Amino acid sequence: MATHLSSLNSSTPSSVVVSTARQNAPLPSTIHDNDIPAEHATCSSILTTSTTGTILLRVIHGGVVVELSAPSASVAPLRIIFPAVVLSKPALFLWKETELHLLVMTDIASLFRLVIPIDGFKLWQDQTGSVWPREYFIRNMPREHIRQCAFHALGTHSVAVGLPNGDLLRIEAESFGYDGHEG
Repeated sequence: MATHLSSLNSSTPSSVVVSTARQNAPLPSTIHDNDIPAEHATCSSILTTSTTGTILLRVIHGGVVVELSAPSASVAPLRIIFPAVVLSKPALFLWKETELHLLVMTDIASLFRLVIPIDGFKLWQDQTGSVWPREYFIRNMPREHIRQCAFHALGTHSVAVGLPNGDLLRIEAESFGYDGHEG
């Protein structure tokens, strides 16, 4: 017997829509009938900590939605809808016991950091209005080959992007203050 993971949780997911500041960004390609089912994950990972329990991250809906769910908690899933297709391997980190940091690279060469406030095992319940997104433009990315780039978050302050020609781009932040003064 098989079922989609989404059908196991009867709670209606909360949604956060992330916008882009990029001018003339193309719309994500639409899902065709012959593509994989919308609820089928193209990528997934698990974060387990003593503060949060287990959190499952899935990329669904053709790559434009990242869903966070907590199989062992009675919290509705959180769906983050991006303005472009998410490149494989978004990363989720616990920061100072009170925040989740989601790092995502998209096919419009934007790196997104979302800070999701959490309250122990209640996680993001009643906190979705406080999700703090930040977009970084990655210049000189080969847009025509961007889906062949490999994205890997090394931690909350550092990501690496492997380019199709073999070059490695490392992006680091000294800090990420919520007052807009990132370094």
